[in-house]
Amino acid sequence: MTKQSVVVTLACAILSTATPARAEEAQQTTTRTAEVTPFVSLGSGTSTGVGAAVRWPLASRFSAELETSYRRVEIGALSFNLSLLYDLPKAGPLVPYVAGGVGLDQYGTPEALEGKVLSRGRTAFSVNAGGGLRVDTEKNWGVRTDARWFKDIGKMAPERWRLYNGVTLGGAGR
Repeated sequence: MTKQSVVVTLACAILSTATPARAEEAQQTTTRTAEVTPFVSLGSGTSTGVGAAVRWPLASRFSAELETSYRRVEIGALSFNLSLLYDLPKAGPLVPYVAGGVGLDQYGTPEALEGKVLSRGRTAFSVNAGGGLRVDTEKNWGVRTDARWFKDIGKMAPERWRLYNGVTLGGAGR
């Protein structure tokens, strides 16, 4: 397949899905509102903690999410992430989604000082990818499960998995 045929095929695919998305977008933007999800997380290494995510609808099935969490490890570690979420087709009250984003993350690294090993706090840019499942139970609340992979960028920066569960508030007209 030539480079030109790939570009034409992709352009046709995008244009063929744009028209239904616009109609759906016009209908949804009038009723959808922001959602707030406080959560508790478990995961690999230093992923256990608490946090909150705020999700804003953008267009059609896309939304932006700002998340912050606190992990109690050797140091009190905070993280802030901005992610883009894409909702997959809904199955009854279940809405699966995929997510990816960037952020800032605090973590601890071991450092030897006077014969002792201490944890030194560091901050790094991070990337994340994953997905989850939202369950709409009522008009203004629901339940959400999210699984993500995080990779901090930097010397001795950790990589981790996290699973969180939370109750979603808001989002009228989902």
